[in-house]
Amino acid sequence: MYFLCRQRAPFSWFRMLQTVRSFQGRFSPQESPVEFVSFDDAWRLLRPFGAEVAHQSETELRLSLTEGAQSSCIDIASTDHAMAAKLPPDVIRLDRTQLADTVEAIIHKLHLTQVYLIPVGHWRQLFEAVAEGMATNEQWRAIDSAATVELNTRDALLFVPANFHILRDLIRVVLTAGTAPIHGISLATVGSPLLIEVMPAGEVVVFTGRTDLAHVVVDVLQHRTGSAKSANPNSNPNSSADSSAKPSPARRKTPGTTPKN
Repeated sequence: MYFLCRQRAPFSWFRMLQTVRSFQGRFSPQESPVEFVSFDDAWRLLRPFGAEVAHQSETELRLSLTEGAQSSCIDIASTDHAMAAKLPPDVIRLDRTQLADTVEAIIHKLHLTQVYLIPVGHWRQLFEAVAEGMATNEQWRAIDSAATVELNTRDALLFVPANFHILRDLIRVVLTAGTAPIHGISLATVGSPLLIEVMPAGEVVVFTGRTDLAHVVVDVLQHRTGSAKSANPNSNPNSSADSSAKPSPARRKTPGTTPKN
């Protein structure tokens, strides 16, 4: 188990041409193509906004955000999570069917224009895991069939607002068809210190590096749950977001680690 804002031991309290490949022509004129961005180039873009390695092994790459004075994380678990009864009360519970729409709502509410998806495992493993569930999604099939050199990499897949619906559908299938941590995904953006991790077990962790971002995320959750209250003893009574957005705890990580693709 590796969850809950990763205090990041194996168990924690809730855990262009050659660079970019475009799928233009597989999408309708109204849609922007989804693009692969080389891992190194994506990392250079994301690193200034706090992206860092939380844990890395031969099979997994788990990301987090650099901790600062305004850092916080928001833990969300599906109601059918295997450890639902043992999770702390400040973990927000949502039905598994709501999680993908919730992540999409957060992305829209924050007015993100670019979202980089980095798989926890490698693309081959993720494509295989979601193949059946995404079989009717024509745009995803185009991405899958065009991906060749990326299969054994963690090159980032870049989504823009015109194709956020593909990302939502992918998250939904990751949460229903994924069977192992290697089928999880991390989402990050340029311009804001934000990272979202989605794991098949029914876990969504939202890391934010600014208080205003945490407020927006909690506002989305409050609209979906009717309440986003927390028993967090560190919450600030003068901050409405702090009832769910708690300070990021110490996490096991290697500062300055360069992730392996």
